Amino acid sequence: MLSILAFIFGASVGSFVQVIVSRLHVAPIMKGRSKCLSCGEALRPYDLIPMLSYIFLKGKCRYCKSSYGVSALLIESIFGVTFLLLYHFVLVGQPTLLMSTTWLVYYTLLFVVLGVMALYDMAHSYIPFPFLISYLLLTFLMFGMRVMESPEIWNLLAPIFVALPFLAIWFLTKGRGLGFGDIILFFGVGAFFGVLQGFAVLVISVWGGALFGLYYKYGVKKNKSVTTAMPFVPFIVMAFLIVLFTDINIVSIAMLFS
Repeated sequence: MLSILAFIFGASVGSFVQVIVSRLHVAPIMKGRSKCLSCGEALRPYDLIPMLSYIFLKGKCRYCKSSYGVSALLIESIFGVTFLLLYHFVLVGQPTLLMSTTWLVYYTLLFVVLGVMALYDMAHSYIPFPFLISYLLLTFLMFGMRVMESPEIWNLLAPIFVALPFLAIWFLTKGRGLGFGDIILFFGVGAFFGVLQGFAVLVISVWGGALFGLYYKYGVKKNKSVTTAMPFVPFIVMAFLIVLFTDINIVSIAMLFS
Protein backbone atom coordinates (compact mmCIF):
# COMPACT_ATOMS: atom_id res chain seq x y z
CA MET A 1 0.00 0.00 0.00
CA LEU A 2 2.79 2.43 0.91
CA SER A 3 4.53 1.63 -2.38
CA ILE A 4 1.40 2.65 -4.27
CA LEU A 5 1.14 5.87 -2.24
CA ALA A 6 4.82 6.61 -2.96
CA PHE A 7 4.21 6.20 -6.69
CA ILE A 8 1.09 8.40 -6.61
CA PHE A 9 2.90 11.06 -4.61
CA GLY A 10 5.80 10.99 -7.06
CA ALA A 11 3.47 11.30 -10.05
CA SER A 12 1.83 14.30 -8.38
CA VAL A 13 5.23 15.89 -7.84
CA GLY A 14 6.03 15.28 -11.51
CA SER A 15 2.81 17.05 -12.49
CA PHE A 16 3.73 19.99 -10.26
CA VAL A 17 7.21 20.18 -11.80
CA GLN A 18 5.67 20.47 -15.25
CA VAL A 19 3.48 23.33 -14.00
CA ILE A 20 6.57 25.14 -12.72
CA VAL A 21 8.43 24.69 -16.00
CA SER A 22 5.49 25.85 -18.11
CA ARG A 23 4.80 28.92 -15.95
CA LEU A 24 8.32 29.96 -14.98
CA HIS A 25 9.04 33.51 -16.22
CA VAL A 26 5.58 33.50 -17.86
CA ALA A 27 2.90 33.41 -15.16
CA PRO A 28 2.59 33.06 -11.36
CA ILE A 29 3.39 29.48 -10.43
CA MET A 30 1.03 29.12 -7.47
CA LYS A 31 -1.79 31.36 -8.72
CA GLY A 32 -4.33 30.88 -11.46
CA ARG A 33 -5.92 27.72 -12.80
CA SER A 34 -4.32 25.50 -15.39
CA LYS A 35 -5.70 25.97 -18.89
CA CYS A 36 -5.64 24.07 -22.14
CA LEU A 37 -3.00 25.70 -24.32
CA SER A 38 -5.13 25.12 -27.42
CA CYS A 39 -8.62 26.33 -26.47
CA GLY A 40 -7.86 28.26 -23.26
CA GLU A 41 -10.52 26.43 -21.26
CA ALA A 42 -9.80 26.26 -17.53
CA LEU A 43 -9.13 22.67 -16.48
CA ARG A 44 -11.13 21.17 -13.63
CA PRO A 45 -9.52 19.18 -10.79
CA TYR A 46 -10.70 15.91 -12.36
CA ASP A 47 -8.82 16.89 -15.54
CA LEU A 48 -5.56 17.15 -13.59
CA ILE A 49 -5.32 13.82 -11.78
CA PRO A 50 -1.75 12.61 -12.46
CA MET A 51 -1.63 9.85 -15.07
CA LEU A 52 -5.27 8.80 -14.67
CA SER A 53 -6.70 11.90 -16.36
CA TYR A 54 -4.32 11.40 -19.26
CA ILE A 55 -5.26 7.74 -19.63
CA PHE A 56 -9.03 8.26 -19.33
CA LEU A 57 -8.99 11.22 -21.73
CA LYS A 58 -6.60 9.39 -24.09
CA GLY A 59 -4.14 12.26 -23.96
CA LYS A 60 -6.62 14.83 -25.26
CA CYS A 61 -8.31 17.94 -23.91
CA ARG A 62 -11.80 17.15 -22.65
CA TYR A 63 -13.17 20.30 -24.28
CA CYS A 64 -11.44 20.81 -27.66
CA LYS A 65 -10.02 17.29 -28.13
CA SER A 66 -6.54 18.59 -28.98
CA SER A 67 -3.71 16.17 -28.16
CA TYR A 68 -1.40 16.85 -25.22
CA GLY A 69 1.35 14.54 -26.37
CA VAL A 70 2.82 11.72 -24.32
CA SER A 71 5.48 13.76 -22.50
CA ALA A 72 3.22 14.59 -19.52
CA LEU A 73 2.43 10.92 -18.90
CA LEU A 74 6.10 9.97 -19.30
CA ILE A 75 7.33 12.60 -16.84
CA GLU A 76 4.70 11.71 -14.23
CA SER A 77 5.63 8.03 -14.62
CA ILE A 78 9.34 8.77 -14.17
CA PHE A 79 8.66 10.75 -11.00
CA GLY A 80 6.36 8.01 -9.74
CA VAL A 81 9.07 5.38 -10.20
CA THR A 82 11.67 7.72 -8.66
CA PHE A 83 9.66 8.14 -5.47
CA LEU A 84 8.89 4.42 -5.39
CA LEU A 85 12.64 3.77 -5.43
CA LEU A 86 13.15 6.47 -2.82
CA TYR A 87 10.67 4.74 -0.54
CA HIS A 88 12.32 1.32 -0.89
CA PHE A 89 15.99 2.35 -0.87
CA VAL A 90 16.03 5.36 1.46
CA LEU A 91 12.90 5.78 3.57
CA VAL A 92 12.24 2.18 4.61
CA GLY A 93 15.59 1.88 6.37
CA GLN A 94 15.16 4.93 8.61
CA PRO A 95 14.96 4.24 12.36
CA THR A 96 12.05 6.60 13.14
CA LEU A 97 9.05 8.13 11.40
CA LEU A 98 10.54 11.58 12.00
CA MET A 99 13.72 10.65 10.13
CA SER A 100 11.71 9.16 7.26
CA THR A 101 9.59 12.32 7.04
CA THR A 102 12.66 14.57 7.14
CA TRP A 103 14.34 12.67 4.31
CA LEU A 104 11.10 12.64 2.33
CA VAL A 105 10.88 16.43 2.55
CA TYR A 106 14.56 16.81 1.65
CA TYR A 107 14.43 14.52 -1.38
CA THR A 108 11.12 15.94 -2.55
CA LEU A 109 12.68 19.40 -2.68
CA LEU A 110 15.80 18.02 -4.36
CA PHE A 111 13.85 16.07 -7.00
CA VAL A 112 11.64 19.08 -7.76
CA VAL A 113 14.73 21.21 -8.31
CA LEU A 114 16.45 18.54 -10.42
CA GLY A 115 13.30 17.99 -12.46
CA VAL A 116 12.77 21.69 -13.15
CA MET A 117 16.40 22.16 -14.21
CA ALA A 118 16.32 19.13 -16.51
CA LEU A 119 13.01 19.98 -18.19
CA TYR A 120 13.79 23.69 -18.49
CA ASP A 121 17.17 22.91 -20.02
CA MET A 122 15.46 20.62 -22.55
CA ALA A 123 12.98 23.35 -23.47
CA HIS A 124 15.19 26.44 -23.35
CA SER A 125 18.85 25.29 -23.10
CA TYR A 126 19.09 27.28 -19.90
CA ILE A 127 19.16 26.54 -16.16
CA PRO A 128 16.97 28.90 -14.08
CA PHE A 129 19.27 30.68 -11.61
CA PRO A 130 16.99 30.39 -8.52
CA PHE A 131 16.79 26.63 -8.98
CA LEU A 132 20.54 26.36 -9.52
CA ILE A 133 21.09 28.14 -6.19
CA SER A 134 18.48 25.91 -4.52
CA TYR A 135 20.31 22.86 -5.89
CA LEU A 136 23.60 24.05 -4.40
CA LEU A 137 21.98 24.69 -1.02
CA LEU A 138 20.39 21.24 -0.94
CA THR A 139 23.51 19.38 -2.06
CA PHE A 140 25.67 21.25 0.42
CA LEU A 141 23.35 20.23 3.24
CA MET A 142 24.36 16.66 2.39
CA PHE A 143 27.97 17.81 2.08
CA GLY A 144 27.86 19.21 5.61
CA MET A 145 26.53 15.93 7.01
CA ARG A 146 29.18 13.89 5.18
CA VAL A 147 32.03 16.14 6.33
CA MET A 148 30.86 16.03 9.95
CA GLU A 149 30.95 12.22 9.79
CA SER A 150 34.25 12.02 7.91
CA PRO A 151 36.21 15.31 7.81
CA GLU A 152 39.11 14.06 5.67
CA ILE A 153 40.62 16.39 3.06
CA TRP A 154 39.32 14.04 0.34
CA ASN A 155 35.76 14.77 1.40
CA LEU A 156 36.35 18.49 1.85
CA LEU A 157 37.71 18.89 -1.69
CA ALA A 158 35.21 16.51 -3.37
CA PRO A 159 33.15 19.29 -5.03
CA ILE A 160 36.28 20.77 -6.63
CA PHE A 161 37.67 17.40 -7.73
CA VAL A 162 34.44 16.32 -9.43
CA ALA A 163 33.87 19.66 -11.18
CA LEU A 164 37.51 20.08 -12.24
CA PRO A 165 37.38 18.07 -15.52
CA PHE A 166 34.46 20.11 -16.84
CA LEU A 167 36.01 23.34 -15.59
CA ALA A 168 39.13 22.48 -17.61
CA ILE A 169 37.01 21.84 -20.72
CA TRP A 170 35.22 25.14 -20.18
CA PHE A 171 38.51 27.04 -20.04
CA LEU A 172 40.09 25.20 -22.98
CA THR A 173 37.07 25.77 -25.23
CA LYS A 174 36.50 29.30 -23.87
CA GLY A 175 32.97 28.37 -22.86
CA ARG A 176 31.99 26.86 -26.20
CA GLY A 177 32.29 23.21 -25.15
CA LEU A 178 29.65 23.40 -22.39
CA GLY A 179 27.79 25.87 -20.22
CA PHE A 180 29.13 27.06 -16.88
CA GLY A 181 25.89 25.87 -15.29
CA ASP A 182 26.96 22.28 -15.99
CA ILE A 183 30.15 22.90 -13.99
CA ILE A 184 28.12 24.19 -11.06
CA LEU A 185 25.92 21.09 -11.27
CA PHE A 186 28.96 18.84 -10.97
CA PHE A 187 30.22 20.97 -8.08
CA GLY A 188 26.96 20.04 -6.35
CA VAL A 189 27.33 16.40 -7.42
CA GLY A 190 30.71 16.26 -5.69
CA ALA A 191 29.23 17.90 -2.61
CA PHE A 192 26.36 15.42 -2.45
CA PHE A 193 28.14 12.17 -3.29
CA GLY A 194 31.84 12.68 -2.63
CA VAL A 195 34.67 11.86 -5.02
CA LEU A 196 34.12 8.21 -5.97
CA GLN A 197 30.37 8.38 -6.55
CA GLY A 198 30.66 11.91 -7.94
CA PHE A 199 32.95 10.67 -10.69
CA ALA A 200 30.49 7.84 -11.33
CA VAL A 201 27.81 10.47 -12.01
CA LEU A 202 30.22 12.26 -14.34
CA VAL A 203 31.08 9.11 -16.31
CA ILE A 204 27.49 7.85 -16.61
CA SER A 205 26.19 11.28 -17.69
CA VAL A 206 28.91 11.61 -20.35
CA TRP A 207 28.24 8.11 -21.65
CA GLY A 208 24.50 8.73 -21.71
CA GLY A 209 24.92 12.05 -23.51
CA ALA A 210 27.34 10.55 -26.02
CA LEU A 211 25.10 7.58 -26.82
CA PHE A 212 22.07 9.81 -27.24
CA GLY A 213 24.10 12.19 -29.39
CA LEU A 214 25.12 9.37 -31.71
CA TYR A 215 21.55 8.09 -31.89
CA TYR A 216 20.23 11.57 -32.62
CA LYS A 217 22.85 12.29 -35.26
CA TYR A 218 22.71 9.02 -37.17
CA GLY A 219 19.30 7.63 -36.29
CA VAL A 220 16.99 10.64 -36.05
CA LYS A 221 18.40 13.77 -37.63
CA LYS A 222 18.10 13.81 -41.41
CA ASN A 223 20.37 16.77 -42.12
CA LYS A 224 23.75 15.65 -40.76
CA SER A 225 25.39 18.97 -41.64
CA VAL A 226 23.25 20.94 -39.16
CA THR A 227 24.58 20.99 -35.61
CA THR A 228 22.21 21.43 -32.68
CA ALA A 229 23.22 22.10 -29.09
CA MET A 230 22.17 19.15 -26.94
CA PRO A 231 20.94 19.80 -23.39
CA PHE A 232 23.21 18.03 -20.93
CA VAL A 233 21.36 18.60 -17.65
CA PRO A 234 18.89 15.70 -18.22
CA PHE A 235 21.80 13.28 -18.49
CA ILE A 236 23.37 14.64 -15.28
CA VAL A 237 20.05 14.18 -13.48
CA MET A 238 19.66 10.67 -14.91
CA ALA A 239 23.17 9.73 -13.73
CA PHE A 240 22.49 11.36 -10.34
CA LEU A 241 19.47 9.11 -9.79
CA ILE A 242 21.26 5.97 -11.03
CA VAL A 243 24.12 6.47 -8.57
CA LEU A 244 21.75 7.43 -5.74
CA PHE A 245 19.68 4.26 -6.03
CA THR A 246 22.39 1.76 -7.04
CA ASP A 247 25.19 3.08 -4.78
CA ILE A 248 27.61 2.52 -7.67
CA ASN A 249 30.94 4.38 -7.74
CA ILE A 250 33.79 4.92 -10.18
CA VAL A 251 35.73 1.93 -8.80
CA SER A 252 32.84 -0.51 -9.33
CA ILE A 253 32.34 0.92 -12.84
CA ALA A 254 36.03 0.35 -13.62
CA MET A 255 35.79 -3.22 -12.30
CA LEU A 256 32.94 -3.93 -14.75
CA PHE A 257 35.34 -3.34 -17.65
CA SER A 258 38.47 -4.87 -16.15
